[in-house]
Amino acid sequence: MTRNKLKEAAMRLFGEKGYEGTALSEIAKEVGVKTPAIYAFFENKEDLFMTVFREAMGSYNSYIQALSGEHKELSAKDSLYQILTRQYAFYQQSREASLIVLRYVIFPPAFLKETIEEAFLESDKLLTNVIEQLIKKGIEEGDIREQPIPLLADAFLNLMDGLSMQYFYYTSKEVYERKLNHAFAMYWSSASS
Repeated sequence: MTRNKLKEAAMRLFGEKGYEGTALSEIAKEVGVKTPAIYAFFENKEDLFMTVFREAMGSYNSYIQALSGEHKELSAKDSLYQILTRQYAFYQQSREASLIVLRYVIFPPAFLKETIEEAFLESDKLLTNVIEQLIKKGIEEGDIREQPIPLLADAFLNLMDGLSMQYFYYTSKEVYERKLNHAFAMYWSSASS
């Protein structure tokens, strides 16, 4: 119970204040324990941080893996659009996990850069595979013009990355959804037959 509360507080504080701006004493205080209690569960601040970062990335990876089984009945267009709307739903439902992943994938602490990059590349590989399979299906069904699959997948991943940044810039649901719909319409018009 205490371990989970420490992780929840750490995820929120690391996401809001950054690694350097978050003290272990602050995390302990929020949970209602003394700082030395943290060492019963984690070796040090880095261990606590990497635990919550990996869990946040793991929840995103679980989301990615769930996508591959859900798109058997949908068209490629609907499946790709649903990836964008599911990403949006993930950000809304898991704001703290989203914030910590986005913040540290873009601005990792120097001494954790390599470890964070490894976790990101694993996630990117899973997502790329899901998207490439959907694009391949779209080409086979005649919905997508014959083009190199990696080209279309990379463009879609860049669309997702851009929308990730947009999500944290715009607090208006209407503005964000308009941007999502416009970006997808442009992607689809260049990819479709």
